[in-house]
Amino acid sequence: MSNSVSALLSATFYEPGYDHLVELVHQRDPEARRRLSSLDLSAYGPDGKLLLEHGLDTRDETLDLGALLASTAREHGRVMAVFDARYEEDAFPYRPHHYAYVHRTGSVTPALYYAVSAALGGVPDRIGDMSRINNFDTYVFRRGPHAARYSVMLGNVGRFAPTEAQVFAYYGAERVEETVPLGPRAHAEVALAPERGGQPLTRVETKSLFRLAGYVVGRRDPSGDLVLFDHLFTFFK
Repeated sequence: MSNSVSALLSATFYEPGYDHLVELVHQRDPEARRRLSSLDLSAYGPDGKLLLEHGLDTRDETLDLGALLASTAREHGRVMAVFDARYEEDAFPYRPHHYAYVHRTGSVTPALYYAVSAALGGVPDRIGDMSRINNFDTYVFRRGPHAARYSVMLGNVGRFAPTEAQVFAYYGAERVEETVPLGPRAHAEVALAPERGGQPLTRVETKSLFRLAGYVVGRRDPSGDLVLFDHLFTFFK
């Protein structure tokens, strides 16, 4: 984004039944706070419909997503929460700039701490040649049992452009592909089989026309508790 205020765009997903707290300003020094000029939250349903817009106080430490989105998510299902942070021109805001805790309400499963995924417009375009960023994200699973169910959550944070995401799951030498159409601000969860032909899931990759908000998810059966919630990683050309 080329203007006098640098923008950082990032997104996460909120589901009903979870405590979800987001650290709004990860930098703790007062000067960094002063340089964050504004921070806005918008929330979208799976079809990309705008459900909520909310200006946030940049002096706040954390945001309780459940306090804002629980009733909306009960009506519409999973919600994509998009954060639009604006920094003063002389600031160099590293990404990711928000971190979050997510925990199923009342569960004995430990809370998960993760970095909120930077998406389209994730860093100011004055930092190097932003055309060199490609649209390939990947995640490598650790060996051994981790979760009973795996999936990838993908969100198109573009306001106007639809896209198709290709999801590749790897089981030993076998690769399984699925194509996911995503309209503007739409999002979807793609199930990943934990094993195939006796081979465990080892890696997942996503490709799209531009960078998406993407998370790898692991759930425990039969409770459905999250035991993995982590963003995919981008590699440069």
